[in-house]
Amino acid sequence: MKRNIVHVNTDDFYASVLRMRDPALSGRPIVVAGPSHRSTVQSASYEARAEGVTRGMIASRARRLCPGGEFIVPDWRLFRRVSREIFSMLSAYTPLLEPVSLDECFIDYTGCGRVFGNVLDVASEIRSSVREQTGLNVSLGIASNKLVSHVASRKAKRSNLVDVSSGCERDFVAPVPISRFPLVQGSSVHLLNDLGISRVGDILAFPEQVFLYCFGRWGKRIYRGAMGEDPSPVRSAGPEREVLAAERELSPDSVDLSYLEAVLYSLSEKLAEKLRERCEAAGEVMLEIGYTDGKRAAGRSATEPVSDEGAIFSKAEKLLGRLFTRRVRVRCLRLQVGKLSPEPRQLSLIIDSGLADKRRKRRLYRSLAGLRSRFPPGVAPAFGRALPAVRGGR
Repeated sequence: MKRNIVHVNTDDFYASVLRMRDPALSGRPIVVAGPSHRSTVQSASYEARAEGVTRGMIASRARRLCPGGEFIVPDWRLFRRVSREIFSMLSAYTPLLEPVSLDECFIDYTGCGRVFGNVLDVASEIRSSVREQTGLNVSLGIASNKLVSHVASRKAKRSNLVDVSSGCERDFVAPVPISRFPLVQGSSVHLLNDLGISRVGDILAFPEQVFLYCFGRWGKRIYRGAMGEDPSPVRSAGPEREVLAAERELSPDSVDLSYLEAVLYSLSEKLAEKLRERCEAAGEVMLEIGYTDGKRAAGRSATEPVSDEGAIFSKAEKLLGRLFTRRVRVRCLRLQVGKLSPEPRQLSLIIDSGLADKRRKRRLYRSLAGLRSRFPPGVAPAFGRALPAVRGGR
């Protein structure tokens, strides 16, 4: 059966949502960034992009490029609420919906035409319904696979629709600039440019074995992508998972590993305090590193349910060792815990020394948390981490 994959992309999502909240922003350049001049730009409206502002740029530089812009702190609660509303509308057409971010997703419409009609008619209906119910515009790309539908939706910017006929995938992606190809990001663009590859079609001037030998699995993937092929399925994300997060913007930026570990420990303390307040434990720890050049590195680690800062930090420290591989100063650290579950309360009838140690350690951490709440920062102790170095802005 021929696949029908639709990539839905909300046009200028963050700026459009903020304009819904405050119509006075209509037509003005909008830059979504943190309150500090050293924070990074999360999103820029079309008007701000025309002034040279891009995502990942430092806010101070964005202000110089766009002095008349409106710089607004992101309201993630509002963004997530609107995103859920849009995705809920889309899920009425198919059970297979894969969110990519708050403003875009894939839907697998294969086989659904018998119920809702032709995919082009449904795509037009989706575009109209989203505009009527939310006031937002969406662009849609339709193709036989996820990759080509993604490229198509990028071409369909400003509330348009692009349909790529089956069999035309290779010709469709061939003229796309390599910097706009979803499989190629960051330094890979310059690497391919050095090989004389400026457009996707240029990849096919090389034998596939060359790409496989030079770049491994990624080389094979982008080569097959240049052929217009992508067998990956649309995977439903299931119910939304709640996460708890703590973030620290460093001042000054640093490459000092001991300092980064101290910051990470303080973030672990904050998350542990939130978990204790909610009487919950976390089964997953996630870390994101933001560098001064705008690039980011992220990773996650599964764990048995944990709720104290020592256990959270132990996982976070290993993630830091795995992710911090560049000699570039770090601007911010973001630590998250997920897969939340109620903390077990039932007492065991079996004597378990390991369980007893965990309970003693939990009581100790609770006592330390109580001390930290009563005394000035840096007075209450922590295990092996010089927290005063963090608070002193080392």
